[in-house]
Amino acid sequence: MPGPRTAALIESLPRRLRDVPLPAGSRYRLRIGRTTRDVVFSRSGCIVGQPEGRPDVEIVTDAATWAEMDAGRTSGIEAFAARKLVVRGSIDKSLLFEPLFERPDAGGLHYEVDDVRVGRVTFSRLTAGPESAPPLLLLHGLGASKASWLTVVPSLARHHRVIAIDLPGFGSTSKPRGRYDAPWFATHVLSFMEVTGLRGALVAGNSMGGRVAMEVAMREPRMVRAIACLCPVAAFYERPFLWAARMARPEAGIFAARLPRAYLAEQLRRLFSEPSRLHDDWYEAAIDDFLQTWRRPTARMAFFASLKNIYVDEPHGAAGFWARLAKLKVPALYVYGRQDVLITPRFGGRVAKALPQAKVEVWDDCGHAPQLEHPERTAKAMLDFFAEAKPRSRAV
Repeated sequence: MPGPRTAALIESLPRRLRDVPLPAGSRYRLRIGRTTRDVVFSRSGCIVGQPEGRPDVEIVTDAATWAEMDAGRTSGIEAFAARKLVVRGSIDKSLLFEPLFERPDAGGLHYEVDDVRVGRVTFSRLTAGPESAPPLLLLHGLGASKASWLTVVPSLARHHRVIAIDLPGFGSTSKPRGRYDAPWFATHVLSFMEVTGLRGALVAGNSMGGRVAMEVAMREPRMVRAIACLCPVAAFYERPFLWAARMARPEAGIFAARLPRAYLAEQLRRLFSEPSRLHDDWYEAAIDDFLQTWRRPTARMAFFASLKNIYVDEPHGAAGFWARLAKLKVPALYVYGRQDVLITPRFGGRVAKALPQAKVEVWDDCGHAPQLEHPERTAKAMLDFFAEAKPRSRAV
């Protein structure tokens, strides 16, 4: 597609602004094929101009993909999931861009990103899929955000009303003082579900989000139809440094402001059985997004408090995690990666023993984030399980 046509599409954006809150002061750089333009927002609108200064977000794709997005035949999320679109800077801010503009309803995914006030916490929420479809709530892992689900949102949203949130302390959600353990997160998630009408929803979580999904289902089974846990955190049987973890002060994390990009890239790649399955641009975008949040002292404190509580989670006794899990009545799917360096697949065996009615799968070619490493397989496993999950036969 010729450059002038692409430029015309970009320059038409100010005339197509929706009547929604705008990210005032934000600069988006669009690199579409051979055409580069900046879109700069104020409180009253936006202007399109030549590149200038450093943008908050850079969105890169080819002219044909941009034309498909402009025509409403695909979305930025779908293009990102298909590796046809690259984001640099804040992934969270990039998600705000597309819903700001009117576009035809020609079969592409339509989504919204908004804030929901629940008590003293303001949740950042992404919503996609038919309003009449069964709701599916997605919970991210430690240090991640709702963006960690983008690879599977298009597939899931064909069958469900998908709601992906940033948990308190992470992403663009408020970062209040609190315990940052599983019961604390579950209390906030349950309040969110009550306020937004998600009683009886399906709930899925990755890593720490999987632990929170289990806690929600154990505490209030009437609120949950079924859960899917992808490489979920669970209480460790062996905790050799328990005494040190209990003495640790998460507030010290406030001073850990600087994390080298090379270190973060190395740690991210360790999460996957085959790091090359994800394009290098994804790692760069994920690091950009993480560092956007990490700059805030309250975010660093939330991270270290959550990390501490994952380790000190009590496994033993009648009130311990494993005894409580054995009483879970909600249908549950567990997926583990045999190459996971954080949560070994041995946890799958422990879950199967404690909860024999659960469906437990171990994927040989998978690390810690199935939805990123194997998005098609993950979406299918979730959709198949949720389609078969029956409501509980009795109240719990």
